[in-house]
Amino acid sequence: MADAYAQQSASPDRYFNPNPGATPSNIIASYFESPITFALVGLFVLILITRAASSRHITSSPTDSKDGAAKTIPAVPYWLPFLGHIPNMAYDADGFVKGLRKHFTNGIFSLNFGGTTHHVMYTPSLATALLNQKPSVASSEDVARRLLRVVFGVPKKELPKYDTAFADLMACYKYLLGEPSLGDIVAQTARKTQTSIKDLVTGNASLVDQMPWERTNSINITKNKRGDDVVEASLLPLTRDFAAHIANPTFMGSDFLINFPDFFDNVWKVDQGFLLLATGLPRWLPIPSLTRAHIARKKIIEQISVFHTAVEKEANGEDPGPDWTNLDNVGAFVKARVVVYRKHGFSIRARAAFEHSLLWAANANSDTLVFWMLNRIYADKVLLEMLREEMEPYVRAVQPESGFPIAEPPQLENFDVDGLCANCPMLKSCYVECLRLDTASWSLKEVKQDFVLQSREKDGQGWLMRKGEYAHAAHDLHNTDPGYFDNPLVWKADRHVKYEGDDKRGTADMGSIRPYGGGASMCKGRAFAFKECMMFVAAVVAMWDIEPAGGGPWKMPRHKKATGVYSTTDDTRVWVTRRQLDQVRDKAGAR
Repeated sequence: MADAYAQQSASPDRYFNPNPGATPSNIIASYFESPITFALVGLFVLILITRAASSRHITSSPTDSKDGAAKTIPAVPYWLPFLGHIPNMAYDADGFVKGLRKHFTNGIFSLNFGGTTHHVMYTPSLATALLNQKPSVASSEDVARRLLRVVFGVPKKELPKYDTAFADLMACYKYLLGEPSLGDIVAQTARKTQTSIKDLVTGNASLVDQMPWERTNSINITKNKRGDDVVEASLLPLTRDFAAHIANPTFMGSDFLINFPDFFDNVWKVDQGFLLLATGLPRWLPIPSLTRAHIARKKIIEQISVFHTAVEKEANGEDPGPDWTNLDNVGAFVKARVVVYRKHGFSIRARAAFEHSLLWAANANSDTLVFWMLNRIYADKVLLEMLREEMEPYVRAVQPESGFPIAEPPQLENFDVDGLCANCPMLKSCYVECLRLDTASWSLKEVKQDFVLQSREKDGQGWLMRKGEYAHAAHDLHNTDPGYFDNPLVWKADRHVKYEGDDKRGTADMGSIRPYGGGASMCKGRAFAFKECMMFVAAVVAMWDIEPAGGGPWKMPRHKKATGVYSTTDDTRVWVTRRQLDQVRDKAGAR
């Protein structure tokens, strides 16, 4: 017995471990015999290493550069190798970057997307410095070329032609930026708005008798609490489609939408899937919005191809067919682009894809902004009446007198778009405030060579950027920065109104807001987009009363991330009725 005790005491492993073969190293090895356990432990270790490595540059440190003293841009740490911050952006891009704004108060930070470095800046001085860089230093052209191919469907083999034709295509934008052509486009759109606004809703229950912008709305004819007949509609598709159908014949001519009345249904589907298309994901992936976008793009290109085939036939002296008898009223801007397409030998398929990009750019943002402006304005009855009073010298709706039992339709007696844009500071301030709060635009450039990003502020810090990296001017981060705007998430109609001069005349301007980007890549349609939004909103406000369906307070729809102006998945159902208007005997307004 003593010998047994002595033997056991001499063997501590035996005393503490009932299984003499299970040493600590053997126990660990037994766990790693399971592939799943081994993979999980390995992944855990890799995540820890990734986090530690990516945290090394969380703060700025001095760096030497040939251009002078600069600092490395502070990098945001991440947990997952290769993916970097992609999961954060996919889950809640808006909340993620706004949280980073609070931490990185210098106005710039660096993210990792799929192993590539992306610098994000949000102060006006840094954004301006980036946007004003020469294309040889930081360019957006490679990004634009990729979007033309993966989003809009330009054939890859014809992109070299695009490079050759680029200067000619850019020259065509003189028709959108300068007079007299811009004035002609605005005047044509204003005339069509003036004659069509009375039919924003017709009150017709039959789809056959409805206007094109009503047919996507699930229109209902009902009665309000006072017993009056009202038209119930969804505000986003109603106003967005109205704007699209009124403005686009100025560019594409009158035949196009007559032949393809459903064209913009597909444009909106592409817009909803834009970000997914931009990744280059294939159609067969089981993502509904991606699949819909691929199908819609195919239909869009087919329809525009028919248009360009007819245009080509007419240019060659051939008969374009009975569906295309009014090609003479195609806009000067599109006609100029057709000349460039023919000069450089673009195929019909490529022409259709380029025109797809044009029509998306002309409609996806400005038409949706009209929806947000109307939401904001009709939600505030006091503001609504102030705007009607401000606009009346330039936009006035009246009810013509009639000696017959059936009343004549109301009309816009006066519709002075230039006066509206120049002399209605409160309405313009509403436009700017919606650009500030209801848009989420970023400007992207690829860094082509090492340089120091230097703001023009006194004693501004320089930041080193290296070739192959990407730089983003995050305009929406500035727009909601409490350092620049009081209560930045609150919409204030008069936020941008300033009173100047001895007569305290009101004015409104963009200030530090840059919704259209800047530099060489600034949006070429910005001048028309401004006047388009102002005229559409003014026409609706002058002639129509709108309230939430069922009555009650106005509920603002929630934002949904999009390419520029926010979209929404909320269905804003409203009751639309004509205003009680002054009666007039003639166009001069004699009562």
